[in-house]
Amino acid sequence: MLLASVSFIPHVDHEEAELVAVAEAHLGTLLKNGQICGRHVAGWSQGAYHAFVYLSHRNASDNRYLSQWGQQTLASIVRHFGAEPFWEILDDEVSQRTATWKSAKSFYLFAHFMNVASPVFHGGRATPLPLHLLPVSERLREELYDWGESSRCHDRVFLESGALELPAYEQLASPHGELAKHGRVLATDVETATGIPTYLYLLRHWAHPADEDNRPCPSCGRPWREKKSPMPSKEPFQLFHFRCETCRLVSHRGVVFEDNEHWKIGMASGDAPTAE
Repeated sequence: MLLASVSFIPHVDHEEAELVAVAEAHLGTLLKNGQICGRHVAGWSQGAYHAFVYLSHRNASDNRYLSQWGQQTLASIVRHFGAEPFWEILDDEVSQRTATWKSAKSFYLFAHFMNVASPVFHGGRATPLPLHLLPVSERLREELYDWGESSRCHDRVFLESGALELPAYEQLASPHGELAKHGRVLATDVETATGIPTYLYLLRHWAHPADEDNRPCPSCGRPWREKKSPMPSKEPFQLFHFRCETCRLVSHRGVVFEDNEHWKIGMASGDAPTAE
């Protein structure tokens, strides 16, 4: 992501509140299309409405990437302000290139509350792929954005809420929760559109106290440990300890061994996994 500023400069007379509404509507379409990421800071300065945003990549503000809704809100900007907005990249890392979706051998869906970028990750580089660069429908882009926002909310609740920790964790860790069910549908849609295997990442925090390394796939119950993945390991995040090709699920080894039954969350059943 790159820090950038966008300036909406009025060239015709309109009420400030009306101009703000039009500008924010345009930023909203860019957000759901994956061109900008996360929350922005905006306000009036020297007669113009300025916003500081994160671009998903260096060319993300180009009009060629606009959705049909973005094209409509841009036309509204021109009518109300008299000109298109002015963009400027402020980040020093402008020379960094974004990986293309065609270079990926796999994708995985993943989001956490510290990450405001795309929830679709390049399987080889473990970097988010801007939604508007994927050959998917505008409807699917918005659904992926909404799913990512929901995942981030659950992750924050899991880490910070206390009382709702376990219900939130179950949504992130179990393939049978509503969040994961929706994610699996979206992963299938991405795979259909791209022809590239697309997985859903399941969080794993609490580990089985005796045999975490051999736990079965929580969806089909078959073995899913990656044979080339030593246990435990310090591999990069994208090299998953567990991968089920049939169910399109990936996960990691649990990290917390405690004398409780939280390890059962996200398991195929309450039974201990079968050792090899």
